[in-house]
Amino acid sequence: MSADKSWHSRDINSVVKELETDLTNGLSSSEALERLARYGANMIPVKKKSVFKMFLSQFTNFLILILIVGAVISMALGELLDSIAIIAIVILMGFMGFIQEYRSEKTLEALKKLVTPIARVLRDGEVNEVESTYIVPGDVILLREGDIVPADARLVEAEMLEIDESPLTGESVPVEKDPDEILQPDTPVSDRVNMVFMGTHVVKGRGKAVVVATGASTELGKIAAQLTSSEEEKTPLEEELDYFGKRIGVALLLISLIVFAVMVFKEEASLLDAFMLAVSLAVAAIPEGLPAIATAVLAIGARKMAEKKALVRRLAAVETLGSVNVILSDKTGTITKGEMTVKKLMAAGVEYDVEGVGYEPRGEVKPLNGGSNKPIFLAKLLAAHISPDVSLTMENNTWVIKGSPTEGAALVLAYKVLGEKGVREAVGEFPIVKTIPFDRFRKRKTTIHRFNNKYIAVSSGAPDLLLEVSRSIAVGNDEELLTEERRKELLKYIESMASNGFRTYGVAIRVLDNIDLENAEPGDIERDMVFYSIMGIIDSPREGVREAVETARKAGIKVIMVTGDHKLTAMAVGRMIGLNASDDEVLEGKTLDSMSDEELLKVVDKIKIFARVTPEHKARIARLLKAKGYRIAMTGDGVNDAPALKIADIGVAMGIRGTEVAKEASQMILLDDSFVTIIDAIKEGRVIYENIKKTINYLLSCNMGEIAVVFGASLAGMPPPLEPIHLLWINVTTDAFPAIALGMEPPEPGILEKPPRSSKDRLITMRKMLYYVVMGSLLGGLALLLYSIFEPTSRILAETVVFTTIAISEFGRALVSRSENLNIWKLKPNKWLVPALLASLVLQLIIVYTPLNRFFNTVPLTLEAWMYIAIVPLVIFITDEVRKQLGIKLSPT
Repeated sequence: MSADKSWHSRDINSVVKELETDLTNGLSSSEALERLARYGANMIPVKKKSVFKMFLSQFTNFLILILIVGAVISMALGELLDSIAIIAIVILMGFMGFIQEYRSEKTLEALKKLVTPIARVLRDGEVNEVESTYIVPGDVILLREGDIVPADARLVEAEMLEIDESPLTGESVPVEKDPDEILQPDTPVSDRVNMVFMGTHVVKGRGKAVVVATGASTELGKIAAQLTSSEEEKTPLEEELDYFGKRIGVALLLISLIVFAVMVFKEEASLLDAFMLAVSLAVAAIPEGLPAIATAVLAIGARKMAEKKALVRRLAAVETLGSVNVILSDKTGTITKGEMTVKKLMAAGVEYDVEGVGYEPRGEVKPLNGGSNKPIFLAKLLAAHISPDVSLTMENNTWVIKGSPTEGAALVLAYKVLGEKGVREAVGEFPIVKTIPFDRFRKRKTTIHRFNNKYIAVSSGAPDLLLEVSRSIAVGNDEELLTEERRKELLKYIESMASNGFRTYGVAIRVLDNIDLENAEPGDIERDMVFYSIMGIIDSPREGVREAVETARKAGIKVIMVTGDHKLTAMAVGRMIGLNASDDEVLEGKTLDSMSDEELLKVVDKIKIFARVTPEHKARIARLLKAKGYRIAMTGDGVNDAPALKIADIGVAMGIRGTEVAKEASQMILLDDSFVTIIDAIKEGRVIYENIKKTINYLLSCNMGEIAVVFGASLAGMPPPLEPIHLLWINVTTDAFPAIALGMEPPEPGILEKPPRSSKDRLITMRKMLYYVVMGSLLGGLALLLYSIFEPTSRILAETVVFTTIAISEFGRALVSRSENLNIWKLKPNKWLVPALLASLVLQLIIVYTPLNRFFNTVPLTLEAWMYIAIVPLVIFITDEVRKQLGIKLSPT
């Protein structure tokens, strides 16, 4: 049984008949068991990651595959030590990536709720509490305040029932439900007021409903199904490293073939000697340590992000945020807190601005005329009027409203004015003697209080309807007759608030004289009232969001709000965060439906706000923006956000408010639910990418130097000055510590004031290749010069000098690699670099001066040799710093 049968367009008798159920007794236990076997458990299927596949996925990069092939060749040639070293590097890299992703998955599991929601169900004529997984189509469920709706259901009865559907639709305002409505078949989910949906929350009232869909057939289940059918795409960094690896592989093959040909045809060397030299060059050309070092840099970045409350589920995604140029952000719960707040107030003729966000009872209530008076009388009335039905409590260090969010916002206003003690005193000062509950026809609730030996009626609800039952208006401590002209002014004020996206909430009072409270009808009490107050309520932006949006703008990142909320509300929130959108820059879901992909593609990146959108709309917007060449980060917390989270280059879910479906679809989870954290993550992502570039510049200039030594010696007819074990030692060991230190380089100045890198930008460009050749040739030429100086004394000494020269040259190369374009004195200190260089020096000294030198065919060096060696890093450092000073850039920024 599914929700595809347009249950919302049918009367309840038709629904009950088709589902073969009984509204009085519900299903029998035997029938429920039979249907459970037929339809399955009421659970959303989740695609779980295989631990084995997670591990294997770490070895799919092209560069890694080259290393594995190199290890096999080395083993076939009898170079067992080389082969073992390469395999060790590959496995280490794989474990680093695997451990990060595995830990993230475990953290995600810890975020999931451990308790299965309990549902109240009519079975065999009795109300039973059962786990929601055992709910079946045809079950009659009972709903009350605080419940999570266990399945999609058609309402039968509703008493002041309001449902928070933001996890499903993005609508910030709770939906008032009406079981008597019969709707058109094409009515969108957000407007189906006679239905309730799995995963939404009852915030007020009670209800009775017949389950029409469970598990994968629910609206929530349909969205989850879209996620399990889609495959994960490669991140920009994974694509870039793959591209880089393939180019290195081609270059490696060409260089090896050239050397092999020269050795055979020019030098007339044996095929075996030529092949071994070609292998030496292959070892020199491949940056064996790069995959492991890149993984280490990403892991360090992931740890830093976790410290800033951003959990990375996939290691390569750490860098992806740094490349995005569009943030598609959900509004409710992401930009805003998902908590209603009074922001504007008119009380007794005085207008106020109300500070503070959400349910936290902190913030000034300031008169617009600059005075110091506060709406104390209104606050007391609100406290007494609302407290019996609504409470404000602290749970897990978070302020929580139990009851209607609208009344909750008004209660928080009372706390801001009176304080906790004042609210308690007000409840005692104005005790309730009678309550007339809210209903959807009167659109108001009325309480009657004893006050100073009198009775006072307080009505709250729709302000336009309160005006209809009011005779006068409060002005200061007095009241004035509510003339027709004044009534029009107030209606215009109410309309102005509504047009700016605020939900309006009014209060009217009446002192009751000579009235029989026991027998009085609502109409006897709710008349000739004094109109007292209008409140403008909205789901306000989180603190710091406006500044974060401005930072994104400066960083060249376009922020687009995509919400299921109303256009006016979305535009109002947009103005609050600096995302000012004209009517032409706002598109509603119904307009999207009328546009073809070609039409939408022309304007999609010019829109600032998409309102009243469905999950399908969000996914479509993300897909078309990607088709237009943008790199997208999609933030969200609801089930409705999940498809777009999956499609985006990086999906960012909320850890606290976020639904499990959204978390499963994401690559990153914000543990504090703060939009501001996204900007911190973007900065970290950019730093990581820049640091990976620095690591590559450092490693490849060294590799090019090694190639220059081996190739240059071959062309000059000299014996190879470096053996494969020397090359492997440098690439894997002595180069590793400085490379990792460069991966922890502090951000360069203005990193968030530059535009995001283009999708056409490459880690390796022709200009950089020329740079590597020049710097490598300089290093190789100096090393060969030293070889020619020491070779007459001892060939093994000369080889040791060349070997150590290449290793020690990293002092100069590491220092200049700290920035592509800035001189070293313009950079912040890197506390990790000097210890890393010293560690590399110690390692080199160990294999030169200890018995281990026999494994590397080295001999102890003299002081004279060290003096010659020390010149090389100094020359490299000076040469590159002069380049920077002359303004010769490696990258455009």
